Amino acid sequence: MTIAGGRQACITLDLENNWELEGPKLKYATFEHLDEYIELLESLDLPLSVFVVGQTVEERPDAIEQLRERLDVEFHLHSYSHDLSGTASLEDEVRKGKRAFESYFGRSPQGYRSTQGRIDRAGLRTLESEGFLFDSSVFPTYRPGVYNNLDAPIEPYRPPEAQSLFEIPVGVVPGLRIPLSQGYIKAMEGPLLAALRHVPLKDVVVFNTHLQDFFHTRAHDQLDQPKRFFYERNIENAERVFRRVVETLRRDGFSFMKMTDVYERCTDGKD
Repeated sequence: MTIAGGRQACITLDLENNWELEGPKLKYATFEHLDEYIELLESLDLPLSVFVVGQTVEERPDAIEQLRERLDVEFHLHSYSHDLSGTASLEDEVRKGKRAFESYFGRSPQGYRSTQGRIDRAGLRTLESEGFLFDSSVFPTYRPGVYNNLDAPIEPYRPPEAQSLFEIPVGVVPGLRIPLSQGYIKAMEGPLLAALRHVPLKDVVVFNTHLQDFFHTRAHDQLDQPKRFFYERNIENAERVFRRVVETLRRDGFSFMKMTDVYERCTDGKD
Protein backbone atom coordinates (compact mmCIF):
# COMPACT_ATOMS: atom_id res chain seq x y z
CA MET A 1 0.00 0.00 0.00
CA THR A 2 1.05 3.61 -0.54
CA ILE A 3 1.62 5.44 2.75
CA ALA A 4 2.04 9.17 3.16
CA GLY A 5 5.37 10.47 4.38
CA GLY A 6 7.97 8.20 2.81
CA ARG A 7 9.72 5.20 4.36
CA GLN A 8 9.00 4.65 8.04
CA ALA A 9 10.58 2.49 10.73
CA CYS A 10 9.36 1.87 14.28
CA ILE A 11 11.37 0.42 17.13
CA THR A 12 9.05 -1.45 19.49
CA LEU A 13 9.79 -2.89 22.92
CA ASP A 14 7.73 -5.68 24.47
CA LEU A 15 7.98 -4.80 28.16
CA GLU A 16 7.22 -8.03 29.98
CA ASN A 17 8.23 -10.53 32.61
CA ASN A 18 10.90 -13.11 31.79
CA TRP A 19 9.38 -16.28 30.31
CA GLU A 20 6.89 -16.74 33.19
CA LEU A 21 9.73 -17.27 35.66
CA GLU A 22 8.72 -16.49 39.22
CA GLY A 23 10.63 -15.00 42.12
CA PRO A 24 11.86 -11.43 42.53
CA LYS A 25 15.33 -12.20 41.16
CA LEU A 26 14.04 -13.86 37.99
CA LYS A 27 10.69 -12.42 36.96
CA TYR A 28 12.07 -9.00 36.05
CA ALA A 29 15.79 -9.75 35.95
CA THR A 30 16.26 -7.98 32.60
CA PHE A 31 14.82 -4.76 34.06
CA GLU A 32 18.15 -4.33 35.84
CA HIS A 33 19.46 -3.33 32.40
CA LEU A 34 16.70 -0.92 31.47
CA ASP A 35 19.02 2.07 31.92
CA GLU A 36 21.43 0.58 29.39
CA TYR A 37 18.62 0.04 26.89
CA ILE A 38 17.49 3.63 27.34
CA GLU A 39 21.04 4.92 26.90
CA LEU A 40 21.34 2.95 23.65
CA LEU A 41 18.19 4.51 22.20
CA GLU A 42 19.21 7.96 23.46
CA SER A 43 22.59 7.66 21.73
CA LEU A 44 20.82 6.87 18.45
CA ASP A 45 18.09 9.51 18.90
CA LEU A 46 15.31 6.95 18.43
CA PRO A 47 11.65 7.24 19.42
CA LEU A 48 10.14 4.13 21.00
CA SER A 49 6.77 2.39 21.03
CA VAL A 50 6.32 0.13 24.07
CA PHE A 51 3.84 -2.74 24.25
CA VAL A 52 3.53 -3.33 27.99
CA VAL A 53 1.97 -6.27 29.80
CA GLY A 54 -0.88 -5.36 32.17
CA GLN A 55 0.67 -7.15 35.13
CA THR A 56 3.93 -5.32 34.48
CA VAL A 57 2.04 -2.02 34.65
CA GLU A 58 0.74 -3.08 38.07
CA GLU A 59 3.99 -4.51 39.41
CA ARG A 60 6.71 -2.34 37.85
CA PRO A 61 5.41 1.20 37.27
CA ASP A 62 8.95 2.39 38.04
CA ALA A 63 10.12 0.94 34.72
CA ILE A 64 7.40 2.82 32.87
CA GLU A 65 8.44 6.06 34.54
CA GLN A 66 12.09 5.49 33.62
CA LEU A 67 11.11 5.24 29.99
CA ARG A 68 8.74 8.22 30.10
CA GLU A 69 11.30 10.49 31.74
CA ARG A 70 14.11 9.87 29.28
CA LEU A 71 12.75 8.86 25.88
CA ASP A 72 10.31 10.01 23.23
CA VAL A 73 8.00 7.11 24.00
CA GLU A 74 4.40 5.92 23.73
CA PHE A 75 2.69 2.93 25.36
CA HIS A 76 0.31 0.29 24.09
CA LEU A 77 -1.00 -2.99 25.54
CA HIS A 78 0.69 -6.41 25.35
CA SER A 79 -1.93 -8.67 27.00
CA TYR A 80 -2.51 -8.89 30.73
CA SER A 81 -0.49 -11.89 31.92
CA HIS A 82 1.77 -12.76 28.96
CA ASP A 83 0.60 -16.39 29.09
CA LEU A 84 3.03 -18.50 27.07
CA SER A 85 0.93 -21.66 27.24
CA GLY A 86 -1.60 -20.29 24.77
CA THR A 87 -4.49 -21.36 27.00
CA ALA A 88 -5.55 -17.94 28.30
CA SER A 89 -8.66 -16.41 26.78
CA LEU A 90 -7.74 -13.51 24.52
CA GLU A 91 -10.93 -11.70 25.53
CA ASP A 92 -9.94 -11.95 29.19
CA GLU A 93 -6.36 -10.89 28.44
CA VAL A 94 -7.59 -7.85 26.51
CA ARG A 95 -10.19 -6.72 29.03
CA LYS A 96 -8.07 -7.26 32.14
CA GLY A 97 -5.12 -5.67 30.39
CA LYS A 98 -7.21 -2.64 29.42
CA ARG A 99 -8.33 -2.15 33.03
CA ALA A 100 -4.73 -2.23 34.27
CA PHE A 101 -3.61 0.11 31.49
CA GLU A 102 -6.45 2.60 32.02
CA SER A 103 -5.95 2.59 35.79
CA TYR A 104 -2.33 3.69 35.40
CA PHE A 105 -2.32 5.86 32.28
CA GLY A 106 -5.79 7.37 32.63
CA ARG A 107 -6.68 6.54 29.04
CA SER A 108 -7.47 3.55 26.86
CA PRO A 109 -4.69 1.87 24.88
CA GLN A 110 -4.75 2.52 21.15
CA GLY A 111 -2.61 -0.41 20.02
CA TYR A 112 -2.34 -4.06 20.96
CA ARG A 113 0.16 -6.89 20.59
CA SER A 114 -0.79 -10.38 21.69
CA THR A 115 1.51 -12.79 23.48
CA GLN A 116 3.79 -14.62 20.99
CA GLY A 117 1.84 -13.03 18.14
CA ARG A 118 -1.13 -15.36 18.70
CA ILE A 119 -4.16 -13.68 17.11
CA ASP A 120 -7.05 -15.01 15.04
CA ARG A 121 -10.11 -13.54 13.34
CA ALA A 122 -12.18 -13.61 16.53
CA GLY A 123 -9.34 -11.89 18.36
CA LEU A 124 -9.22 -9.08 15.81
CA ARG A 125 -12.98 -8.60 16.17
CA THR A 126 -12.52 -8.44 19.95
CA LEU A 127 -9.87 -5.73 19.60
CA GLU A 128 -12.10 -3.67 17.35
CA SER A 129 -15.08 -4.01 19.69
CA GLU A 130 -12.87 -2.90 22.59
CA GLY A 131 -11.95 0.29 20.75
CA PHE A 132 -8.39 -0.42 19.63
CA LEU A 133 -7.19 1.50 16.58
CA PHE A 134 -4.51 -0.95 15.49
CA ASP A 135 -2.99 -4.32 16.20
CA SER A 136 0.67 -5.32 15.79
CA SER A 137 0.46 -9.00 16.68
CA VAL A 138 0.97 -10.58 13.28
CA PHE A 139 4.41 -11.94 12.43
CA PRO A 140 3.90 -12.74 8.73
CA THR A 141 6.03 -15.85 8.86
CA TYR A 142 5.96 -19.39 10.29
CA ARG A 143 6.75 -20.41 13.85
CA PRO A 144 6.23 -24.13 14.49
CA GLY A 145 3.53 -24.81 17.05
CA VAL A 146 2.66 -21.14 17.45
CA TYR A 147 1.46 -19.66 14.14
CA ASN A 148 1.54 -20.00 10.38
CA ASN A 149 1.11 -16.57 8.81
CA LEU A 150 2.87 -17.23 5.52
CA ASP A 151 -0.20 -15.99 3.65
CA ALA A 152 -0.46 -12.74 5.65
CA PRO A 153 0.43 -9.38 4.07
CA ILE A 154 3.85 -8.02 5.03
CA GLU A 155 2.81 -4.35 5.12
CA PRO A 156 0.01 -2.52 6.98
CA TYR A 157 -3.51 -3.58 6.01
CA ARG A 158 -7.09 -3.61 7.18
CA PRO A 159 -8.10 -7.21 7.98
CA PRO A 160 -11.31 -8.39 6.28
CA GLU A 161 -12.75 -9.08 9.74
CA ALA A 162 -12.43 -5.42 10.72
CA GLN A 163 -14.33 -2.28 9.83
CA SER A 164 -11.79 0.18 11.21
CA LEU A 165 -8.99 -1.75 12.95
CA PHE A 166 -5.63 -1.71 11.15
CA GLU A 167 -3.00 -4.42 11.32
CA ILE A 168 0.58 -3.12 11.38
CA PRO A 169 2.57 -6.36 11.24
CA VAL A 170 6.06 -6.91 12.55
CA GLY A 171 8.50 -6.48 9.68
CA VAL A 172 10.03 -9.36 7.74
CA VAL A 173 12.63 -9.67 5.01
CA PRO A 174 10.56 -9.98 1.80
CA GLY A 175 10.77 -13.38 0.18
CA LEU A 176 12.61 -14.95 3.10
CA ARG A 177 9.98 -13.81 5.63
CA ILE A 178 12.55 -13.81 8.44
CA PRO A 179 11.29 -11.48 11.20
CA LEU A 180 12.92 -8.09 11.58
CA SER A 181 13.40 -8.41 15.31
CA GLN A 182 16.44 -8.07 17.52
CA GLY A 183 16.27 -11.70 18.65
CA TYR A 184 16.56 -13.07 15.12
CA ILE A 185 19.04 -10.46 13.86
CA LYS A 186 21.29 -11.03 16.86
CA ALA A 187 21.19 -14.82 16.56
CA MET A 188 21.84 -14.94 12.81
CA GLU A 189 23.80 -11.67 12.45
CA GLY A 190 25.86 -11.95 9.24
CA PRO A 191 23.27 -13.44 6.83
CA LEU A 192 20.45 -11.23 8.09
CA LEU A 193 22.50 -8.04 8.08
CA ALA A 194 23.50 -8.87 4.51
CA ALA A 195 19.84 -9.40 3.61
CA LEU A 196 18.98 -6.00 5.08
CA ARG A 197 21.61 -4.40 2.85
CA HIS A 198 20.59 -6.15 -0.36
CA VAL A 199 16.89 -7.11 -0.21
CA PRO A 200 14.49 -4.18 -0.77
CA LEU A 201 12.28 -3.77 2.29
CA LYS A 202 8.69 -2.58 2.39
CA ASP A 203 8.15 1.10 3.17
CA VAL A 204 7.02 0.37 6.75
CA VAL A 205 9.34 -1.62 9.02
CA VAL A 206 8.28 -2.53 12.56
CA PHE A 207 11.42 -3.74 14.34
CA ASN A 208 10.68 -5.66 17.51
CA THR A 209 12.91 -5.81 20.61
CA HIS A 210 12.90 -7.29 24.11
CA LEU A 211 15.29 -6.53 26.93
CA GLN A 212 16.32 -10.20 26.92
CA ASP A 213 17.54 -9.76 23.33
CA PHE A 214 20.29 -7.42 24.56
CA PHE A 215 21.29 -8.40 28.09
CA HIS A 216 22.19 -11.77 29.58
CA THR A 217 20.78 -12.32 33.06
CA ARG A 218 20.31 -15.15 35.53
CA ALA A 219 16.90 -15.69 33.93
CA HIS A 220 18.56 -16.95 30.73
CA ASP A 221 20.24 -19.70 32.78
CA GLN A 222 16.81 -21.12 33.67
CA LEU A 223 15.81 -21.79 30.07
CA ASP A 224 15.80 -25.20 28.44
CA GLN A 225 17.51 -25.90 25.15
CA PRO A 226 17.19 -24.93 22.32
CA LYS A 227 15.48 -21.79 23.66
CA ARG A 228 18.48 -20.94 25.81
CA PHE A 229 20.84 -21.27 22.83
CA PHE A 230 18.69 -18.91 20.73
CA TYR A 231 18.52 -16.17 23.37
CA GLU A 232 22.19 -16.43 24.39
CA ARG A 233 23.52 -16.69 20.84
CA ASN A 234 25.74 -13.69 20.06
CA ILE A 235 24.23 -11.66 22.91
CA GLU A 236 27.63 -10.09 23.63
CA ASN A 237 27.34 -8.35 20.25
CA ALA A 238 23.69 -7.35 20.57
CA GLU A 239 24.29 -3.61 20.84
CA ARG A 240 26.66 -3.54 17.86
CA VAL A 241 24.20 -5.51 15.75
CA PHE A 242 21.34 -3.16 16.67
CA ARG A 243 23.42 -0.10 15.76
CA ARG A 244 24.14 -1.63 12.35
CA VAL A 245 20.43 -2.25 11.76
CA VAL A 246 19.59 1.38 12.55
CA GLU A 247 22.46 2.61 10.39
CA THR A 248 21.28 0.46 7.46
CA LEU A 249 17.68 1.61 7.73
CA ARG A 250 18.71 5.27 7.86
CA ARG A 251 20.99 4.83 4.88
CA ASP A 252 18.06 3.35 2.96
CA GLY A 253 15.91 6.42 3.61
CA PHE A 254 13.84 5.31 6.60
CA SER A 255 12.68 7.86 9.17
CA PHE A 256 12.09 6.58 12.68
CA MET A 257 8.73 7.28 14.28
CA LYS A 258 6.18 5.81 16.67
CA MET A 259 3.40 3.37 15.95
CA THR A 260 0.62 5.93 16.20
CA ASP A 261 2.43 8.04 13.59
CA VAL A 262 2.42 5.07 11.21
CA TYR A 263 -1.24 4.37 11.95
CA GLU A 264 -2.18 7.97 11.20
CA ARG A 265 -0.29 7.89 7.91
CA CYS A 266 -1.85 4.54 6.98
CA THR A 267 -5.33 5.94 7.51
CA ASP A 268 -4.71 9.41 6.09
CA GLY A 269 -7.61 10.16 3.80
CA LYS A 270 -9.30 6.82 4.50
CA ASP A 271 -12.62 6.19 6.25
